[in-house]
Amino acid sequence: MNEITKTLTCLFVLIILFSCEKNDCLKYSQILSKEECNIIVDLEPANSVWFEIKGHDPITQEPKVCKTHNRWWNLYADEIEFGDTVVKKRGELTFNIHKKDTIITHEWEKCNDIDTTLRKGP
Repeated sequence: MNEITKTLTCLFVLIILFSCEKNDCLKYSQILSKEECNIIVDLEPANSVWFEIKGHDPITQEPKVCKTHNRWWNLYADEIEFGDTVVKKRGELTFNIHKKDTIITHEWEKCNDIDTTLRKGP
């Protein structure tokens, strides 16, 4: 191959790789935004790959379990204690831990400087 062909091939591959990454990240952000949880913790999450909290609904007092297979919530499992309220609202990219005197908010970060703010259509 000559130099021009090599350069064009490399450029094409880079364009394909970077465009796929952005789309995958945005899709993942949309998946995360669809999750929800509102629970008072009765049993702290176990140190596991999958995130699961057992507790009760703060409004109905009914037993409840919040589970997720993503690893975003799992990053903050060590911050969650008995009696805390965990809130993840559908449509938002924040994960909140309400303690007696503090609210800890973790925001889903932008995907490589792409704004992942969810916008509603017209």
